[in-house]
Amino acid sequence: MRQHYIVPKPSYLHYACYPDMFGRYAGMPEHAEHRERGALKEYNLHLVLGGRGSIVLDTGERIELAAGDGFLYGKKAYQQYAAHPSEPWDIRWIHFTAGLPLPLLREADEYGMWLFSFSARERFVELSERMYGLGRKITLADEPALSALLYETLSLLAVQTERLEAPSQLRKRDVIRVAADGIRDRCEENWSLGEMAALAGYSRYHFLRLFRLATGRTPNEFLAESRIVRAKQLLATTELSVGQVGERCGYGQASYFIKQFRTAEGLTPQAYRQLHASVSRDEG
Repeated sequence: MRQHYIVPKPSYLHYACYPDMFGRYAGMPEHAEHRERGALKEYNLHLVLGGRGSIVLDTGERIELAAGDGFLYGKKAYQQYAAHPSEPWDIRWIHFTAGLPLPLLREADEYGMWLFSFSARERFVELSERMYGLGRKITLADEPALSALLYETLSLLAVQTERLEAPSQLRKRDVIRVAADGIRDRCEENWSLGEMAALAGYSRYHFLRLFRLATGRTPNEFLAESRIVRAKQLLATTELSVGQVGERCGYGQASYFIKQFRTAEGLTPQAYRQLHASVSRDEG
């Protein structure tokens, strides 16, 4: 299978990122590229969804890649890669321009390449299929959607990848994210750190450390944030009393809920409700 879509230059010149071409190669043992430094001016992203292949560094070292691995070449970098002859990869790729302050782009530019392992494969497939749908007949009206799909792909890479030499860390982060989703869904419960750690199967110490690495905050901070988010939703969309909202979000006393909400949002729950009720009436 060979899918190849070339994108016309955008009519709007200030997109944060934009594809130049994209596509998919699957079951093609002859798929191989060798570009000297400076030959390709755009970033070059490849995600391996199946099979095997390899890249060759400018030093001659060969690195094998399998499903769940990927590589990103910086602008004007030396590039050499090929599918495995007997088990060719299923690979999805994008050549693109970007002016985003993402560490993965900086690293690719600085070192010529960024090698990584990734999760959320189904999401990456979904995003690429939507790009292919637009690529069959691109109109000027499709430009914002193409830019947005690429931006979402790069943003997902920023949070769902690890350097290739540390794939175990990626698996650990996936476990933590599943636990975090469980805590958010049941934020009204009176969680202890031990109970939260049990969701992931880690000791409290390791859970705390890994949770901070994966989410940027402690489990208790995440829990408090989840409760406030739920409270805002209930205040904006229901007629529950402030006390009832607090109770449904895990606060035993209305006074404590009001205090925590004011600290987080800078206004009382009732003021928040009045503000957003007014917006809803104006917009409706």
